Amino acid sequence: MCWRPRGAGGADGRVKILYLQIMLPTWKLASRASLERDRVLREMQQLAPWYQTFSLADWLHIEGPSSCEQALPFLDQHGFPADFTGKTVLDVGCNAGFFSFVAKSRGAERVVGVDADSRYLDQSRFIGRLLGLEVELVQDDVHNVARLGTFDVVICNGLLYHIHDPAAFLITLANVCRQTLLIECEFLVDPALTDCARFIEGEYRGDPTNWWIFGPRCLEGMVRAVGFARAGFEGFYYTPQGQQTREGLRREGRGFLIGRKAG
Repeated sequence: MCWRPRGAGGADGRVKILYLQIMLPTWKLASRASLERDRVLREMQQLAPWYQTFSLADWLHIEGPSSCEQALPFLDQHGFPADFTGKTVLDVGCNAGFFSFVAKSRGAERVVGVDADSRYLDQSRFIGRLLGLEVELVQDDVHNVARLGTFDVVICNGLLYHIHDPAAFLITLANVCRQTLLIECEFLVDPALTDCARFIEGEYRGDPTNWWIFGPRCLEGMVRAVGFARAGFEGFYYTPQGQQTREGLRREGRGFLIGRKAG
């Protein structure tokens, strides 16, 4: 099945039409999980509701509103590492750990997932047991990640628009990131607004914790300003056409940005 995001554009506003082959992660369940299907399904239901989606087996599909599985093929084609061998990885706002487990399954030496919500971490532990993958989980405010040390790669997916002071938070991420910062985020679609950021007062898409929507070039500049030698917006993988949120605001798009330290 081919998936075509409509109206995808780069930071300069030029339109890119992207045809992607949907290739979901090939998860390998631990043998014991397959032998205990009833118990696994009961525990999955007990841990609901889920935000992230995991297609783990023909009999085990965890459904959530997140588009991680659809986003990953785009991220893979635009710089999300296919090989994490030997890397240390920090996943901030990890939720149930989708990207943590992708990194670990692709060879990361160490993966640390941080989230303030204990329910998400319980879900992540469940997924880790099913896959036989070890991810270190820390329940904490993501603003406190400096205490965890430094990492080769920092993943910040679906988080930055929830942060009150994104510039200060990016400084924190720059201080713990040795090489590469990966950001999946909500972005302003209008090319005329690429250098802007919109502050949201009130709710956006029914969520009062949504605070910012960034123009692509705006966020590129913010990432460079905190110490990354290069920052590139890789494009949109989701661009709604003429949609409005229930608050009457324009529904914006989702895209991917990579920051790289020198060297």
